[in-house]
Amino acid sequence: MIKRILTGIILLAAVAASAFFTSLNPGTISLDVGFAQFQAPLGLAFVLALAFGWLLGTLSAILWIARIAADRRRLRRQLDHSPAETALQVRDERG
Repeated sequence: MIKRILTGIILLAAVAASAFFTSLNPGTISLDVGFAQFQAPLGLAFVLALAFGWLLGTLSAILWIARIAADRRRLRRQLDHSPAETALQVRDERG
């Protein structure tokens, strides 16, 4: 519950900050993306660049977390098999 409230407050603050930034920078810029050229307000271009960077950062974090989760599953499986292998070795040595 508190996490949702904090997320909402942070999102609202980000929207307010972007609206404030847009009002302070009314100029337009030309964006050339290779295959097309766009005219966009400076504030919008800034907010879109931040959103794109956040998206790429989130994607890289998700990939990193997925790799760590796979390693945890592999190690847990090895740990689950470990006591059985140890008991087997003790019985073999005793004869």
